[in-house]
Amino acid sequence: MQHSHEQSYTLKEYWKLVELFPDHKYEYIDGSIRMMSGGSPAHAQIGANIVTLLNIALHDSECNVYNSDVKVKLNEQRCYLPDATVSCDPRDWTRPDVLESPTVVVEVLSQSTEKVDRTEKLEAYQRYPAMQEILLIDSRRRYVEHYHRVGVAQWLKSIFEDDHDCIEMSSIDATLYLRDIYRKVYLDTVE
Repeated sequence: MQHSHEQSYTLKEYWKLVELFPDHKYEYIDGSIRMMSGGSPAHAQIGANIVTLLNIALHDSECNVYNSDVKVKLNEQRCYLPDATVSCDPRDWTRPDVLESPTVVVEVLSQSTEKVDRTEKLEAYQRYPAMQEILLIDSRRRYVEHYHRVGVAQWLKSIFEDDHDCIEMSSIDATLYLRDIYRKVYLDTVE
């Protein structure tokens, strides 16, 4: 619910802010602007691992991998900064500041982001027609949720918790192993 004292911003104002403060990361949600705080070392490492693994897997493919610096615009009301994004649409490769046709997004869950990632963002990603697969990766335990589109409004959810588990990402023809996602990661201890 929006309170009356909360300021509402246009998408144009959001881009102005992004331009003014290039060192900060902001997301845009229905007229609100959310500043992203820095993640923990575990969060950052998992994010780096997943970008590396996807880059290796997609080395010879027509898909590009982006890290958390790149925004995804779902519509005029939503701009998000996933921890990793894969786009297989050549139009995205030349856009100056935002991706519009992501095939895959990855969010690394932490204490502060889990609620938003699991509810608001997951729902928005699942509604987006171009999106085919979504990974939610926990930074406090070995736990990955894989959502794979199987119909216009249908998603198949799989859970992976074992080091030997492999996640088949069929939309981009990539296979990820849980042990590689968590390689050299000291998991955040839950407070």
